[in-house]
Amino acid sequence: MVSLYSEKMLNIICNDSLEEKIVCMFKKYGVSGYTILTARGEGSSGHISDMSGFDANIMVKVILPESRMQVILESIERKIKKGYHLTIYITNVEVISPEKFEKTIS
Repeated sequence: MVSLYSEKMLNIICNDSLEEKIVCMFKKYGVSGYTILTARGEGSSGHISDMSGFDANIMVKVILPESRMQVILESIERKIKKGYHLTIYITNVEVISPEKFEKTIS
């Protein structure tokens, strides 16, 4: 039987203009990897579509140990307080190789 290990997945939905800031934040806190997807839909900010060439949203996903989540959430909260529009949610996930997500903070 394959062993599974509990981790957290941080999901960030934001305007694509924030991609560089998000990636820089991850690098600052030693995140070993992330995935960025194009996102479209409708919510409290209205309808978002990347069809027009501007106002496109992205979804950023990163898996972390729970012990490393707080410092990143604090950084995100500072961005929200500065007026950046970010939707954040965290899910519990199970992974096969937890060492991929254990990179230490530089």
